[in-house]
This record gives sequence, C-alpha cells and structure tokens, in this order.
Amino acid sequence: MITLNTERGLLRIESWDDIESVPGYSANIDPKTVKLKEIIGSYTFDALIPCELSTCHQPHGNGFLVAAADGRVTNIGRICGKTHFSVEFTQMSRVYLAAVRVQQSREFLGELKNRLPAIAAEVSAIRSGQYGAGWINTRINQLSGKSASLPMPIVNAVRQAVRRGDGSLTIERAATKQERENRAAAADVKGLEHMRRNVAFAIEDRVGQLEGFTALAPGNGLREVLGVIEPFLAALSEADIHSLPDKQLRELSKVGGELDANLERLRILIVAGRRLLVRQNIQQLARFATSRAEEKLFDQFLRELPQEGF
Repeated sequence: MITLNTERGLLRIESWDDIESVPGYSANIDPKTVKLKEIIGSYTFDALIPCELSTCHQPHGNGFLVAAADGRVTNIGRICGKTHFSVEFTQMSRVYLAAVRVQQSREFLGELKNRLPAIAAEVSAIRSGQYGAGWINTRINQLSGKSASLPMPIVNAVRQAVRRGDGSLTIERAATKQERENRAAAADVKGLEHMRRNVAFAIEDRVGQLEGFTALAPGNGLREVLGVIEPFLAALSEADIHSLPDKQLRELSKVGGELDANLERLRILIVAGRRLLVRQNIQQLARFATSRAEEKLFDQFLRELPQEGF
C-alpha cells in the first residue's frame, strides 16, 4: 500500500507501476548530488522494492517517496534516508508522519460524522424507548440497593448473586443430623480430627438462578456507557473537522476509535437488562422477603415488570 499526502488529502495507491509513472520519477539518484525538498509519501509492501539511490539499490519492504529540490521524485528506504540525509531526513519524516496522522484522523472522523444520524437515532431509542436504558437503570439501582426502595434481604440476595459471579441465588441453613454425621464420617476417613470435632455447620442451598445478572455487575452501568457515547456524539456533531486543532483532533479521534466497541457494549447491556427484568425471573427473589410489609413492597416492584421476555 502506498500513501501519498496531497493537497486534496491522503491518496492511497495499490500498484507500484502508478508510482513509476509519476512525472519526474527517477530510478537512480546520486545522494551526493541531490538535495531533498520533502517527503511526499510512504509505502509498505510484502514484495520488496529496491531503494533507488545509486549507492544502494537494496530491496526493502518499507520506505518513503521523496521529492528532490530539482523536481525529481524517487523512493528510498528508512535506513538510507538517515544515512545519507541525516537530521534533515529525520525531521522531514516526522513532519510527514505527523501530517499523515492528522489527515487520517480527519478522514476517520468524517466517516463517523456521516454515520452520525443513524448512530444518534439508535442511542436515542436505546435511552428513551420502552424498556430502554432509563427504565432499566432505575430498576437495577433498586435491585442493587443504590436507591432505597426494596427490602434489604432482597437487595442482599441480589448482591450475593453478583459477588458469586454466576447469578445463583442461595439460602443458608443449618446442616441436618444426617449431613453432620456424613461430614464426621468423611473426616474420620481422611484423618481430619479438627473437622470431626466441628460437625455443627451450615449448608448453602441453591434456590434460583437470575438470568441477565451481568447487567448488575460493577462496571456495567448503562449510565456510564452512555456517559461516554453521548458527549462524543454531541462534540462530533458540532465539530468542524477540517479546522480542529491537533489536540482536539487527537482527543476526538481517540474516543471515536472506541465508539463501535462502546455501542456494542451498550447493546449487550440492554439485552442483559431486559433478560433480567422479566417478572418470572425476578419473582425468584420473593422467598427472601421476611415480612408481609416486605412482600407488599416487592409485589409493587414486580407489577412494573413485563411478564414475558423481549
């Protein structure tokens, strides 16, 4: 691939033949008699291209297209450029590469700006639509205890399911006599005297499984993801890409480079939230209520949830 930095922006060329047909292209330049004017392009090929300095002609895969002060154009490898043109070449390559990065950023942001209406429409629907991010976020805050509207025994059961990392709901109970005897017998077989003496223990029974529990995990907040996406969309909408200062261009390009990943993360979290907030799924938490008042409060929460999946 050959990249030329022109007044009209970056020009990408696939064929080396197109370079050799450029007016002024020379295949044999003496580095002792030529003065470089500027670097006008760069190239990367799997097939090796010979350096066109008369003192070299060694094949290489990466190099630069340079314009000489006398109007000739040729190609040289990085090592030859530094060897024969020293600091001058190094400075020129830095200027060229910086200019290419700027142009690439402007092109990238321009492409994103063309997609902006479709992206903005999707994000708006996700945020404000029925059972969208706003609705999901409110109820996840209730289940995780960030808003004090659900009984603490239910909130604690949810928190434990999240801490386990598998969404399982469990209750703890005292071991039965048979379970204690079985443990003591196992301890005798293994020679674990301390275990045999301490046979009064609790058992943790799995009583349910929360689907979509990942929507509850730390770091998976819809507010946080939207808090990255929406300010970027607003900034991009207002930006004059062709006149942005370099610093703003770099910052906007960095966030833009993460946009598709953040959009996909947003979609995944919405799906998880909707899987979680189905009445039959959340109904499993009812067994953790410890009083009639808690049951009523939880029933009120359940009535706000859809009966079936999305």
